[in-house]
Amino acid sequence: MRPLPAPLRAAARRVPRTPEALARLIAALPKVETHLHLDGAVSAETAARLAADAPGSPLRGLPVEEVRRRVVVDRPRAALPEVLAAFGAFYPLLRSAAAVELVAYELLREAARQNVLYSEVRFAPVLQAAEGFPPEAALDAALRGLSRGRADFGADSGVIICLLRPFSAVSREDNAAMAALAVSRAGRGVVGLDVADAGAGDARLADYGPWFQAARAAGLGLTAHAGEAGRPGELEDALALGVDRIGHGVALRESPALRAEVRRRGIFVEANPTSNLRTGAVSSYAAHPLKSWREEGLAVAVSTDDPGVFGVDLNHEYEVLARELGFGPEDLLEVAWAGVESAFVPAAERRALAERFEERARAALESPFPAGRTRSTSERPRRP
Repeated sequence: MRPLPAPLRAAARRVPRTPEALARLIAALPKVETHLHLDGAVSAETAARLAADAPGSPLRGLPVEEVRRRVVVDRPRAALPEVLAAFGAFYPLLRSAAAVELVAYELLREAARQNVLYSEVRFAPVLQAAEGFPPEAALDAALRGLSRGRADFGADSGVIICLLRPFSAVSREDNAAMAALAVSRAGRGVVGLDVADAGAGDARLADYGPWFQAARAAGLGLTAHAGEAGRPGELEDALALGVDRIGHGVALRESPALRAEVRRRGIFVEANPTSNLRTGAVSSYAAHPLKSWREEGLAVAVSTDDPGVFGVDLNHEYEVLARELGFGPEDLLEVAWAGVESAFVPAAERRALAERFEERARAALESPFPAGRTRSTSERPRRP
């Protein structure tokens, strides 16, 4: 990863390390989000609207607050499968072109509100497919929504196609079809390939190797959900796939050798603090390893994972870094810069994205910041 531009680093060091100054900086800071699920970005308000036109939905007719109570995972759960169950309420709402396009459009509206310059939106089109609505139509609908969002809000985006495991949940044939769809749309809205969990199972990431090789040959970026729930062996498989990024990667904390290899290869880690807390992957924000990863030289970018499911946004995740992990202005800027550097975009587009980031970051850093008590380095961040 290229280092943060020196003028931005110098300007960040002049920002007071106070809660007020950090909050203002986070709100104004340009950002990039690289680990963001389309079907996990449905807000409770949008779910209620979509349910009104879905006769079989258990959410139909419910007030927004009741929908939110049912679908938002706002406290830690015992394990990842409990959180994945929350998606069961969303999937039936997204089986039409109009619904998928709406969610994609609103996603970029929210991105612009948070000063997110570029979002990589991932989903598995087969999960949105229905009779008369095949996976390629779901992808087209998402791309239309993102295109409209860019025109109206000025936020850029790309799509990452998710393969799913195990094959008992999503068949080998459906995964092959999604991989082929990703390759056929490379450079036309699709920027990467991922593999994520659709539920419990022991399918190995290595089983997805041929599809990843084809995606690499087509110029797509490669990422994989690996080591989210304490399985270091997944990380070894992800490295064997030749990934550019690792999604979650919490189990890296258990292996200095794997961390050293990730650092050597320049692989980025897509960290999702609130998601990892709510799924039980970490016991508290303070226990999240992303701060120690950065201290060891790993490149770490931060995302929300599922902002609708968890009821958070990217500004919230940066606030967690500042409040719970003691990140200062320079640290926050470095995390945002890692998002730029890890984006699955061609070199010319990366340069343009970096220029936009630098321009917006300079403006954010040049604003007057409120004076106030600077937290002593001996004070511990507040616990959740």
